[in-house]
Amino acid sequence: MSRKTSKAPRTININGGHGGPGGRGDNQGGEGGFGQGPRVNFYDITARSVTIRQQIAGATSEEDRVLDAIPHADAGYRCVDELKSGLFPGTRQELFEELNNWLDDPGPRPVYFLSGGAGLGKSSIAHQLCTRLDNSTDGPGLGTSFFFVRGSGDLESARLFFSSLAHQLALSQPSLRSRIISAAREYLKHGLRQQMKHSFEELFRGPFQGTVVTLPSSVVLVIDGLDECKDRELIPDLLELLLELPTILPGIRLFLASRPEPHIQSVLTSASTLPSILYRSLNDTVAQWKDDVRLYLKQTVPKIGPYGDFLRDSPDQLEQLINRAAGVFIFARVAVRFLDTYRDHPDPGEQFTLLLSPGGIGLSALDALYLQILSSAFPPPDWNIPPRATTTGSDGILRIAKPISLRKADIIWMTDRLRSVLLINSSGSVIPLHATFSEFLLDPQRCVHTLYHVDRAAGNSLLASACMGTFTFQIISDYLFSGQDAPIRDYVHYAKSNWDLHLSTAHFNGSLKRDLIHFVDHQILVYMRVDPSVWFETVSWSLEQWFSKGAEDGTLLIIENAKSKAYHWLMWAVFIESRSQFPDASAAPPPNGCGGTYMTNLPSDGMRISRLAKPTWRDYDPRMMR
Repeated sequence: MSRKTSKAPRTININGGHGGPGGRGDNQGGEGGFGQGPRVNFYDITARSVTIRQQIAGATSEEDRVLDAIPHADAGYRCVDELKSGLFPGTRQELFEELNNWLDDPGPRPVYFLSGGAGLGKSSIAHQLCTRLDNSTDGPGLGTSFFFVRGSGDLESARLFFSSLAHQLALSQPSLRSRIISAAREYLKHGLRQQMKHSFEELFRGPFQGTVVTLPSSVVLVIDGLDECKDRELIPDLLELLLELPTILPGIRLFLASRPEPHIQSVLTSASTLPSILYRSLNDTVAQWKDDVRLYLKQTVPKIGPYGDFLRDSPDQLEQLINRAAGVFIFARVAVRFLDTYRDHPDPGEQFTLLLSPGGIGLSALDALYLQILSSAFPPPDWNIPPRATTTGSDGILRIAKPISLRKADIIWMTDRLRSVLLINSSGSVIPLHATFSEFLLDPQRCVHTLYHVDRAAGNSLLASACMGTFTFQIISDYLFSGQDAPIRDYVHYAKSNWDLHLSTAHFNGSLKRDLIHFVDHQILVYMRVDPSVWFETVSWSLEQWFSKGAEDGTLLIIENAKSKAYHWLMWAVFIESRSQFPDASAAPPPNGCGGTYMTNLPSDGMRISRLAKPTWRDYDPRMMR
């Protein structure tokens, strides 16, 4: 049986004491007094408590909204790719003993700087430290973590660094939450993506300097991969500001990991900062801790397919591989992935022969390993590039003159062959297993085989042409009428945002020059339909810079570009003023001489720049784009 609860106010009368005796009368005594207690309305009390709870919940909800609005990158240790979290159990024990001593020592060194060359395991150590601190129930705890990742948008930029730290600290440290949220209310009034110095000033120095904030214990901020931040010119300032935090907030400790790059070393090893920093170079420990790599290889390689039986018969092969690694973890990691990739190979000894091919020790051996992996995946005899797709420049280097059409199946096949040095990240992008692989491909002194060497400038030429080729009537028409989640939107946005970046580092060659002239002559109207405002700020400057680099007729091209600029500015000025009333699509072009041609012949290279037909409003009216 269900009980219905009345929504009416529930009023209870509380009786008072007994009334006094009645008065004495002649025939009958008077009535005694009636004791009246206070009337209590329980509904009012309940309603008032509900209102208070609602006010508290509303305040909390508003604080959460402010906190969520603080610009932040998903840069915490839980968000990084698995490669950076691969510390093998039982390794680097001496280092973690040193870190424990540093964490337990409240002395004058609140900063620990872990330096080391590529492939020595800095990120894995930083990730393991985060895991241990986050799981700690007493003693120092994890306040924030920020893992810079090269080529990963906000994770390679300094722009969101301090606002991300503030966001994480407000979540992890209740004693700091209210001050950060109060500061964020004012900070957010000035925009979401502010300069780094303003983020630090308003989210840290302003709310905390000169105040006393008691942290329950030491709070550690873990920053990894400073060398992977693309804003190299900002890193010295970032470090100077970051080193202020232990002064502004006593109890804050900093763990920093990076390659020993000059712009980083100059700050962290200077005379003014060195007394507050405990410095450890992994380069000095390669020989001392090489048994860690030995342990890793002995525990993993014999468990891969047929290699267990092979190594039982040839134990010296594993010893040679250990010596070849020379204490470099990334070599060992890539070697294991290579063997695992070809676990079905009929001859395990052949695979070890490839791994042990000459090339020196340390990273020299790693370069040799990368070259062996490339040649195994794509042997030179298998490369049958169509003759029409290639061209030989004056320097004798073979270059691709036009992109070779690749199917999705081709991409999958190529990626599968290189899965020992590539991985797919959380966003589905194919990226190098380690930064050393992309560095190897781009460096002609390291990648000595021209077939595998990636010419950055030649590659950017192809990418610039591909981006410009996006701005066709059909593609942009499909883009304008597509849904927000349509793949074509990412395609067009990338082309719009990056074509000039590719152009800035591209080879100056005839093929790209022809593409640019065609772009200016035929595609600018379509390009400007995507974003008219960028033409005068970006396109014109980019073209003039590129044309002035090496074209014999560069001056003429710049003049023609200026004519085009004036033409389109007038065209779009008229259109924008009239856009509230679209004329008929077949109407004549806008007045004031906007129609007609604007390009002339350039006889220096025998090419004729075609004339632009008089535009109609169909070119501009989004309702007519179909």
